[in-house]
Amino acid sequence: MIEPELASLLEPLERFERIRQRASRLGDRLADLSYANPYSGAQNAARTAIAEALEEERLLDLQYSPFGGQTLVRRTVAEALQQSHALPFTFRDVVLTSGAMAALHVALRTATGPGDEVVIPVPCWLDYPLYARHMGLRATLVELEPPDFGLDPEVLATAITARTSAVLLSHPANPTGRSYRADELSAVSDVLRAAESDLGCRPTLIADETHRDFLAPGSYLSAASFIDRTVIVYSFGKYHFMQGQRLGYAAVCPRHPERTEASAEMVRWTRITGLCTPTALMQRAVGRLLALQYDQSWLDQWRQCFLDDLDEAGYVVVPPDGTLFLYVRTPDAMDDFSFIEHLASQRVLALPAPVFHHSGYFRLSLTGSEPMLEHALSALKAPR
Repeated sequence: MIEPELASLLEPLERFERIRQRASRLGDRLADLSYANPYSGAQNAARTAIAEALEEERLLDLQYSPFGGQTLVRRTVAEALQQSHALPFTFRDVVLTSGAMAALHVALRTATGPGDEVVIPVPCWLDYPLYARHMGLRATLVELEPPDFGLDPEVLATAITARTSAVLLSHPANPTGRSYRADELSAVSDVLRAAESDLGCRPTLIADETHRDFLAPGSYLSAASFIDRTVIVYSFGKYHFMQGQRLGYAAVCPRHPERTEASAEMVRWTRITGLCTPTALMQRAVGRLLALQYDQSWLDQWRQCFLDDLDEAGYVVVPPDGTLFLYVRTPDAMDDFSFIEHLASQRVLALPAPVFHHSGYFRLSLTGSEPMLEHALSALKAPR
């Protein structure tokens, strides 16, 4: 049986799902900007990479792989991280998982024990507190402040106690689109060091970097560059537009004080939880996928178009640094779900803030087709 507390965490998304199911009867007349499902389909180069991986025949090529993933694949990921993060990752630091959800599970299991506390800045991806509570952890939600939803070190420090074992952060942030600055990450590092000194806790920063590829090239600053006790979570699905293939990893920062122990324990947790590894086929495609880069000018153009038109229509939008999302303030005259119902009546789907453990906003995903995006803008600008 699902515990009442877990059921209450599920309720906002399930309430939205009832709206979505009614609206889905509209078929292709619906502008679905709720989940980040790219209606253009998977990137063609990614499809080719997977097809080529399938065509190659090797001994036991589609059979069981070791927990943690194939060593050659883990080494390939580590070498890519060396280049992108300027840190000396090795294959042992990388644990392959079936997407970011599985990576979050093994990272949380490794960083925490029963009854520990996890600090989670909100708004956040809807499942973070759900996973924490399912593991018997206390989820301490720290509300970030508008207009920019930056990381406030004083508020974060207040939330940390002697029982805090992890801080779970999406960076770049989902749903706000913020990519945290060097001064913000440095301040978080100071807070965590002070907590270890003053409270005796040793919080691990679990940094969900799933959306890092949707920033301007060379602009991303990883939390692992500022905070030694960091575990990076990543999913290939977002960038390659193939989220249903469930391919990702958790990677221990090479400067982590318990680097060897943490990575070895994550491997063990993949077995204990039954999460195992990505499919053998997807592991074989990793090297090809890491070599791919895509033109994202379409995303920059649509993001700017929405920002300009929504501003002209009187909406307040969180200034985004990247990602596929815009986080927009709900008009004052309506509560969050009433506004989402209104949009659905206008053939537009968006996610309300309660899904992100927040209120007063809604999230738009810029992954719809061009006709969807055009219709959504028209509907949003229309008199309410």
